[in-house]
Amino acid sequence: MNKEEFDINQELAHMRQDYADLKERFDKQQIVNEKLMEKAIHSDVRRLFLSKKLIPVGIALTVVAAVLCHIQGFAWWVTLTIVLFGLIFFPGIFWVYKGVREDEIYNSDILTTTGTLRKFKKRYISLEVGICIYFFAYVVAATIYMTSLTISPELMWKRGIIIALLCVGTLALEYISAKRLLKSCDDIIDRLQMKENDLK
Repeated sequence: MNKEEFDINQELAHMRQDYADLKERFDKQQIVNEKLMEKAIHSDVRRLFLSKKLIPVGIALTVVAAVLCHIQGFAWWVTLTIVLFGLIFFPGIFWVYKGVREDEIYNSDILTTTGTLRKFKKRYISLEVGICIYFFAYVVAATIYMTSLTISPELMWKRGIIIALLCVGTLALEYISAKRLLKSCDDIIDRLQMKENDLK
């Protein structure tokens, strides 16, 4: 073997070693990326199912609001509308989550899971729009009712402020919760699609 062949063989050996090192680093990076993606998906899935898990808290808050209205001497229909809200909203949450299961997000095929999550997102947005309409109707009805009563302006303002605080507080919490939940839903869909692209 002459010097030129020896140099070529040495160069090829170096190239093979470099390729092996590069492949090893790439494989390690892929493993790290997959672990990070799985961790992010777990975090998003936990956030996605938070609304469903907080239903008992929501029911308790609705009961407290109804009791407060009754104690404050509000008309019977005010308490009734709060109770009706609970009777509509909480079954609505179960409707939104219909067919969406935590284990299926991890174990089902990507296409089915993304389709299910898109349906979930549409149902959730519909529920949120329904909540906003309900509260708007509630505020209008409460305003009309209070202006028709022969009560002191001070009491009217007091009751108006309580109704406004209840509505604004509930809608603000709902908005923050909905924003985070829909972002988690979008993030899960994006990550599943990235995973699908990596598999191709």
